[in-house]
Amino acid sequence: MSFTEARQVLWDKFKTEYRTVLGSGIFFNTYVEPSSLAYFDDETIVVYCENSIAEKFFAKRYDSVSAVFTEIIGHECTIIFSSDKAEIDNLISGEEKKSAEKGSFSSEISFKKEQPFESNLISKYTFENFVVGDNCRQAYSVATNISENPGTKYNPFFIYANSGLGKTHLLHAIGNEIIRRNPAMRVLYVTTETFTIDYITSIQNNRMEDFRQKYRSVDVLLIDDIQFIANRAGTQEEFFNTFNELYAHDKQIVISSDCRISEINALADRLKTRFENGFTTSITAPNYEVRYAIMLKKSDDMDMDISSEIIDSLAQSELNNVREIEGILMQFKHLASHGEKITMESAHEALRHLNISEYKEVNTDLILDVVSRYFDVKIEDILSRNKSKKIVIARHVAMYFCRTILSYSYQRIAEEFGGMNHTSVLDGCKNVENRYLTDDEIKSYIDEMKKMIS
Repeated sequence: MSFTEARQVLWDKFKTEYRTVLGSGIFFNTYVEPSSLAYFDDETIVVYCENSIAEKFFAKRYDSVSAVFTEIIGHECTIIFSSDKAEIDNLISGEEKKSAEKGSFSSEISFKKEQPFESNLISKYTFENFVVGDNCRQAYSVATNISENPGTKYNPFFIYANSGLGKTHLLHAIGNEIIRRNPAMRVLYVTTETFTIDYITSIQNNRMEDFRQKYRSVDVLLIDDIQFIANRAGTQEEFFNTFNELYAHDKQIVISSDCRISEINALADRLKTRFENGFTTSITAPNYEVRYAIMLKKSDDMDMDISSEIIDSLAQSELNNVREIEGILMQFKHLASHGEKITMESAHEALRHLNISEYKEVNTDLILDVVSRYFDVKIEDILSRNKSKKIVIARHVAMYFCRTILSYSYQRIAEEFGGMNHTSVLDGCKNVENRYLTDDEIKSYIDEMKKMIS
């Protein structure tokens, strides 16, 4: 490689890295792009600036420019900025003479070996071992679409679910699949806690430019448990700017939370607006069929032979999330490693260790929980006087189940639902009953919810 070629390679690499550090397209296009690398050797780098304003711009940012060059070539150099061509010529002549005397000048450049990008992804979390049920089908579908076309249709993508239902698994699966398809993609998974700690540490150590380069140079940002950003004004401000930078360059953003966007207290309205402009979906608690499928899949992955009767019994219990299921199976694994058989008794004992009831008690609370999750509405809205069509249907269905499954009187249902008029309860139940007999779609979702309840 000739000196001219090596000089251009170094300058192009510097511009690529410094664009991210600078974080301003206007400054970059005004001052950095028109400038050029006039000379370099092992000790000195000379940058030709288009005018005196550009020269002052670079001089003011000497530390950040030096940091980028050091990162590229692996050691520090003296950096000279000048807009005076005559001065540049004299500098170059003097530096070339010094290099020749030391025998140190070379037209070749050896860049510092780049370290592998730390994605923080857990390789075992893939789409292949994610059990898909009605409780997470939409989230799974969008996640796979994103892995095929990041930064396009579903951006940002917001998933909310209670702890242990698989949202973290999906975030890692998205990242792993994107890298499998395109190893050059820079994918970063972090929790909000990690983002906050990085932010605070960068302030303490005066390394904000490094922080911004880390988070704004990625192609895909997967950020978990965003609810913990609440009440942290500085972190929210930095995340807002990071979000905008990535979004403006069509970089994929995936966010998870344990609650809806509207329910994240003390979250800035402008962040809520950014999140709501994308695609939002939820993962609900697994029903019997999904719990059964998860136990089959995970017991097979753990190379354990568990009878269908035991799996059936466990699937009917109040196991509400994947972590509880994994906890049961780990207890079975421990028994098997000590040569003990996995019996129905040991299954019930495992449930007792986790303080989980073997069977759900069917009551009004359970019915409200199932109906609210199915219709994706709040329980308090069902019990309110809200006249929204979706909420009214959910309310009528919940009352219908109290009547048909629990055999409650209309008066008792009225009391359970916040003191409603029992005539309204009667009308609501009759409405659902009539539609159940005449509308196949209504019949289908009533039957599905009835299975989830009983």
